[in-house]
Amino acid sequence: MDPLRFFRKGNKRGAIPSRAQRLRFYPDLPKEGRGILLLGAAFFLLVLTGLVISAHPRPWQISKLLGLFLLVLFLVGSLYYYLIKLQPRPLQSTKSLLLLATVILLCLSIVRFTFLLITSLNNTFPFFPLASLKYSLPVALGGFLLAVVFNPRLAFAGSLAISILATFMVSGEFRFFLFSFVGGLVGAFAVSDSQEQATFFKAGLLISLINLYTISALALISSGGADLPYDVLASLTNGLFIAILASGLLPALEYFFDTTSYFKLLELSNLHQPVLKQLVLVAPGTYHHSILVGTLAEGAAEAIGANPLLVRVGAYYHDIGKIKKPSYFIENQMDALNRHDKLAPSMSSLIIISHVKEGLELALEHHLPPALVDIIHQHHGTSLIAYFYQKAKEAEDRELGEVKEEEYRYPGPKPETKEAAVLMLADAVEAASRTLTDPTPARIQGLVQRIINNIFIDGQLGECDLTLRDLHLIAKSFVRILMGIFHSRIDYPEMRFQDFPRKREGNGPPGQKSTKEDKNQYSPLKKGGAEDLKRLGI
Repeated sequence: MDPLRFFRKGNKRGAIPSRAQRLRFYPDLPKEGRGILLLGAAFFLLVLTGLVISAHPRPWQISKLLGLFLLVLFLVGSLYYYLIKLQPRPLQSTKSLLLLATVILLCLSIVRFTFLLITSLNNTFPFFPLASLKYSLPVALGGFLLAVVFNPRLAFAGSLAISILATFMVSGEFRFFLFSFVGGLVGAFAVSDSQEQATFFKAGLLISLINLYTISALALISSGGADLPYDVLASLTNGLFIAILASGLLPALEYFFDTTSYFKLLELSNLHQPVLKQLVLVAPGTYHHSILVGTLAEGAAEAIGANPLLVRVGAYYHDIGKIKKPSYFIENQMDALNRHDKLAPSMSSLIIISHVKEGLELALEHHLPPALVDIIHQHHGTSLIAYFYQKAKEAEDRELGEVKEEEYRYPGPKPETKEAAVLMLADAVEAASRTLTDPTPARIQGLVQRIINNIFIDGQLGECDLTLRDLHLIAKSFVRILMGIFHSRIDYPEMRFQDFPRKREGNGPPGQKSTKEDKNQYSPLKKGGAEDLKRLGI
């Protein structure tokens, strides 16, 4: 199947399907798809019930089987409801449901297999109590993996369900449930937002310490101590075992489900990635713009609690489509020759708009993960290319028909996540900041606020979860970072006279300028001003 079939079926403006068309979710599925999904859910419930009941000695009673099935149905249904109602829309896709089901089944299968191993070990070495060996079972692995591939909130709910099912599978004791759930909870929050591979083993060590803490607390409550040394040994082994399993399973989950973890994003943030190396060689202005957008977007994402690493890496790749026609974008026009001067406004707008479609094609060609593909897809939303639209309106010929605004808008979709929306705002702010002739704090603040207001009024933020408070924090972060970029410098007269000879101006000596002119000598893109803002659609 051709992965670019969606884009090649688009119209001449390069219409691109929305996320809802690419990630089919249950309410939008055709009847056949819904039937397959229901059959898959039923199979999942039966397999899960089979895993739980298999650890119980025979004979199995019908009432027991039915009770366990109802318990599994309740837990899975509650987890599904939690996912649909309280999780972001990107996690509500069929692929995410399949990944969640796989993690649950995988974790319980490993627990079941490990339970068989420790039972055999207990038969061989009976001096090691089976009750103590149960504390080495990697039940916390589920919360560990869910935190990495999803988020800590979903890991909390998933870890609760897995701990309940594992408890019924292994012992049915509240003591074991408490031990497993606390370990899973600590592991989920310890590994969330991790940005290095060693974090797995640090989190495993933390799980071991928390296990030791929990075992000690339970031993004091029950006034038991005969098997305490064995309990301690098994619980300390538990954390290391989980870290090793997670390190091996995570790459497989990323590969088969094409998901994006922090480790994958860190790999893609390497500026020596082939597509980024091509960008710096072919479109150096766009490359520099992308780096600055990444700085702005990362700071804003941290301010509002979004994913800063995803936003920064998304910024690196958001304009890779400009590789195809770099000289048609102003930041790459080093020879001061504007290619659009000889083109009709409609043709210019088509070229500008096409960089989104071409970026998506490059993203698929280089196997970028869906999270980055979505950011490339949504970073302009349906915004208007105001400069060429106004230019077309000025040259409008009534006999040829009225100029339609929708022909000068990006095809969308609008940003659907906080990360995509932050990138859209950072992209516009960074481009506009280059037009400032005298970047004082007041001017920077006014420009940032105007850009955010215009994007908000245009309705580009209507599909994401940003609040007015988020927009305020984003603007504050942008102003702080831009003030750092455009900070003033001390005059060095000896450098000005010796290293930078200048023409005589007026009646003054050679190389002498006013202080204000000296400060603006290295300001980015002084000329243009209001005209450049129009080009940016601001």
